[in-house]
Amino acid sequence: MAATLNLPTHRRKPLNHSPAALVAPVALAVSVIVWAALAVAGMSLPVAVAPAAAAGLLIAVLLHWRAPRAALRTLRAGPLAKGDHPRLENLLEGSCTTHGFSEPSVHVVESPAINAASVGLGRPAAHLVITRGALSSLDRLELEAVVARQLCAIRRGVAFPTVLASVSRLPGAGPITAGLAGRVGGFDAVTDVDVEAARLTSFPPALASALRKAADAPSVNTSRAGAHLWMVAPQRDASDAGARSSTLRRIDVLREI
Repeated sequence: MAATLNLPTHRRKPLNHSPAALVAPVALAVSVIVWAALAVAGMSLPVAVAPAAAAGLLIAVLLHWRAPRAALRTLRAGPLAKGDHPRLENLLEGSCTTHGFSEPSVHVVESPAINAASVGLGRPAAHLVITRGALSSLDRLELEAVVARQLCAIRRGVAFPTVLASVSRLPGAGPITAGLAGRVGGFDAVTDVDVEAARLTSFPPALASALRKAADAPSVNTSRAGAHLWMVAPQRDASDAGARSSTLRRIDVLREI
C-alpha cells in the first residue's frame, strides 16, 4: 500500500496563458508592416487592410500550429525508433495505462546530459523528449519518475511553453519573451510539477535522485529559445549559475515530502 505523502499546499497557481497571447502581437506587427508596405507601393489604405490582415493571420497560424515542430528542432530532438529502448517504452506504456495519460510520441536528444522535456499543443498530440544520457544513466525507478514528471507536465498543459519556444526563435524576440520564459521555467512552476509527479509515483526519492544526477551531469547544449522546456534548466555559462542552485532546492523540497 502506497504511503501517504505530506505534500506542500502553499503553491502558486501555474502559468496558464493562452498561446494566442503570444502570437497575436507578432501577427499585429506583421499586419502593420505589410499594410504600410502596400500603402507605400501605392495601394489605397482601406484596400490594403485585407491583405495585411491576411498576412498577419497566416503568420499567427504558422507560429501556433508549427510550434511543436519548431520546439523539437530547437531542442535538437529526433524520433526514437520503436524498439530502440524497450525499457523506456515499457515504462511509458505502463504509466499511461495505469494513470490514464494519452501516450506521447518519444524523441531523443543525442547528448550525455541527463534531462527531459515535454512539448505539444494538446495531450493526444504531445511529445516526450529525453536525452541519451538519461536513458543510459538513470536506473528504472529514476527513469520512471522522470517519465511521470513529464507526463504530469503534459497534463497540466505545455501549449504555452511550446508556442513560446516557437516565438522566441524569431529575430529580436529573445529580450521580449525572456520574462515569460523565466516564469514558465521558474522555481514555483517546475516544483509544482515535481510534487505532482511525487504524488503519482508515491516515491519522491526516485525523482530527487534523478534531479541530483542531472545536476551533476554535463548540461544539455540548447538555445535560449527552448531552455524553459527542459526539466532541469541548462547552465550554458557563468550567468546561468543559479540553474544548479534551483535544482538543488527542488531536491530539498522532494526530500521534505
